[in-house]
Amino acid sequence: MKFHELLNQYMTTLHCTGNELSARCGLSASVISRYRSGEREPQSDSDSLAALANALADLAKEQGMDQLSAANILSAFQNALLSKSKEYDLFLYHFNLLYDKAHLNMKDIATFTNFDPSSLYRIKSGERRTTDLPSLCDKLTKYVISTHTSEEKKEMIADLMELEPAMTATSDSYYQAVFHWLLPNAKNEPSADQNKHTKAADVSQLLTKFDEFDLEDFIRVIHFDKLKVPTLPLHLPATKNYFGIAKMREGELDFFKMTVTSRSGEPIFMCSDMPMLDMAGSNDFNKKWMFAIACAIKKGLHLNMVHSLNRPFEELLLGLEAWIPIYMTGQISPFYLPQETNPVYHHLNYVSGVAALCGESIEGSPLDGKYTLTNNKEDVVYYQKKAKHILSHAKPLMEIFDLTRKKEYEDFLKKDAQMIGERKNILSSLPIYTMSPELLERILRANQIRSEDAQMIRDYHRFEVTRMQQKLASCIITDELALPAEDTYDQHPMYVSLSGCFYDTPVLYAYEDILAHAAETRAFADSHANYTFCQNDNSAFRNIQIEIVKDRYVVISKIKSPSIHFVIEHPKLVHALQNFTVPVIS
Repeated sequence: MKFHELLNQYMTTLHCTGNELSARCGLSASVISRYRSGEREPQSDSDSLAALANALADLAKEQGMDQLSAANILSAFQNALLSKSKEYDLFLYHFNLLYDKAHLNMKDIATFTNFDPSSLYRIKSGERRTTDLPSLCDKLTKYVISTHTSEEKKEMIADLMELEPAMTATSDSYYQAVFHWLLPNAKNEPSADQNKHTKAADVSQLLTKFDEFDLEDFIRVIHFDKLKVPTLPLHLPATKNYFGIAKMREGELDFFKMTVTSRSGEPIFMCSDMPMLDMAGSNDFNKKWMFAIACAIKKGLHLNMVHSLNRPFEELLLGLEAWIPIYMTGQISPFYLPQETNPVYHHLNYVSGVAALCGESIEGSPLDGKYTLTNNKEDVVYYQKKAKHILSHAKPLMEIFDLTRKKEYEDFLKKDAQMIGERKNILSSLPIYTMSPELLERILRANQIRSEDAQMIRDYHRFEVTRMQQKLASCIITDELALPAEDTYDQHPMYVSLSGCFYDTPVLYAYEDILAHAAETRAFADSHANYTFCQNDNSAFRNIQIEIVKDRYVVISKIKSPSIHFVIEHPKLVHALQNFTVPVIS
């Protein structure tokens, strides 16, 4: 048992609060709080530890628990602290062994983990102790499994850690094996269920980003509305080479400068399975890169992006999170290649109407990579043809429907109504298909909706009622929703769900209308055997709704800011999303 767990156990047994223990032992309440959370620990031979043991023993004596003497408590505390010290010593031994035998590079580790290299050197030498060992082990593990993906390097890791070869076969088992080798006494042994939970937690973060993202705020923060697209052409040699991470970053920015300052309106193609080290560790580059993308979008250029999914699941989700602002513009078409890419030889291919950027590196040696930028017309035509061929092998990672694709989204909804299968909807607002026309009219009048908008909403309501009847003929459907509390409704109101008709002006429920609509929804469930309305205690989101067609696809619909829909079909993402567990909003 860890020190903080043992301390909390004693305090629970003795019905002792933090403030009471603070008053008895002379340590501040904030120090006691840090001890209890595990954020801080006393030295095993310190006066502070002795004071804690004496204070707890005094309390035990007052309550007739003479077996809890100061000596016994102090001994238990010291054993817990010594156990952790041994755990840390074992971690240091394994870290140094891994560093030496796997020929790791500290600068690469620092870039990948966002740690300061000098701090990592001091931790490695034992001069400094990290206060969050599990977090450090997590980042080191992700570095290892991201940079040691070839069969040769996996075999070397397996030999070093005495692992069965099967343990490196999947990213989940590979992660668990390396992490528990670095930190053997960590809780939660690897299991299929826990791997599912980890993925669900990561998906929760991705969904939260979708939910919280506000396009208007984003435009305001980056001054997109005032952004002036550069017009002064960038003059570079017909062909230019870039070597190493820093210069390769420069090459990417030069590609965008050349593209944005040209007269071409042709789309941009982007495909890369290069290690994410080229994007990590430089906030300055990230800001410039996002500014370059913003300029391309401002100019009206469409982006065809082929994502590399041959990465650990967590890294994949982080990459998708970074692209959310771009997805929300509706000017990107994301794809993926269903075949696994070569784990040793990495590539990058960007091409626009006027320039092409190609890159390469070998697995485990991203610092020795090379990019070549060209504006030679024959080269650009070649890379445009190459992009076309790559897209012919790619599948959509997701279909994105915004207002400009309203008709296409309506066509999708009509096809969706014919899809047979089990469905589950995680809602942030009551479903419009269970609302009566009379209640809808009352809400429209209360919100003073213009007559032409009101008619559009009525038409959409009828469309959804009809579509729901079609789905119920061949599907079992469950809607999950948490109704807002009346006493906090002013802070977190509910809006009528109208994203399907791309009406993102808020149409507010009065609280009595929520109760009326909830009653109509329960009545709808009572009269339709294939429909279940499940009222949750906790609300997952406030600005997105999720429709899951089991083992087929998931539709994430953003209600406002902006109204936009993402239809996700990639099996790995669909599996993770349909195993998502609703979190609690505090």
